[in-house]
Amino acid sequence: MRKVIAILFMLSLLSACKKDEKPQAPVISFKSGDNYTRDGSVIAVGRKLYFGIEASGPKENITNLYIQKVLKNGTIITVLDSGMNASSLNVNKTFYQNVEDTVTWTFTVMDRARLSSHITLVIYKDPNSQFGGIYYYPSIKMGYQTNTIYGHYLDPSTGKVYFSDTATLNQSKMDILCYQYITSGSPSPVLSSPGEMDNASTDAQIYYPEIVNWTARQYTKWDISIDNGTNAPLTASDFDNSQNDSLLIVSYHDVWGKKKFKFATAGKIIPFITAKGKKGLIKIINADNIDGSGMMEFAMKVQQ
Repeated sequence: MRKVIAILFMLSLLSACKKDEKPQAPVISFKSGDNYTRDGSVIAVGRKLYFGIEASGPKENITNLYIQKVLKNGTIITVLDSGMNASSLNVNKTFYQNVEDTVTWTFTVMDRARLSSHITLVIYKDPNSQFGGIYYYPSIKMGYQTNTIYGHYLDPSTGKVYFSDTATLNQSKMDILCYQYITSGSPSPVLSSPGEMDNASTDAQIYYPEIVNWTARQYTKWDISIDNGTNAPLTASDFDNSQNDSLLIVSYHDVWGKKKFKFATAGKIIPFITAKGKKGLIKIINADNIDGSGMMEFAMKVQQ
């Protein structure tokens, strides 16, 4: 009987200890180093912002990283919403200064117990910022994967289109490729990049197997918000009347930047950002819906 009482007493103590334990939120901090953008920095519009974040979960794995911009009027803009399941986090993220005068950047991690921690820094727009020039190409023609008349790869800085052999010799310039495939039972003209291969997708490397051996696969991200109703689509007039990079800068939304743009059909105006941080707009003039031997034609404006 005494043994039973002793066991029950010990169990009650253990239970009490567990109840007294306070949940511990994850720990997050900025990395140090001269390369990282610091709190209070004054940055010109279009220039790079480089953030390093470290985090760990003392009790639970980290499941989410959120990066948000809080404007002076209280508006919150989410630029990254990333899920994971890891005991620690060590990441570097690159963004580009937009047109807002003052932004409080907020970095939040959440763990599996839904406890969260955040850190912030403030970035100011350089008041002497000026909008930059753009390259304008009124007609670019690119072929789908089996087209033998038009090339499949594009260097946005020159508007030059390449076939596979010459593209392989100029890998670091190849920011855009196109193909057509069937998705949801319908033919879809697609805008993508060689870097699609490195982002959990097999389509680009199936249609263009040479990129498997490339050592410089540039990754262009495509803003898909015009297709899901999140942001109002640009009009042809918006595109035609833009004379500098101001429209290009505000049209691309980081949180909606994806590895490909499906159903790139006539009339759509699609924002993108290259691996080099150049933002641009593509206005689809025509996109064949026959098969992989077709082609698409578009106008393009991109930052110089």
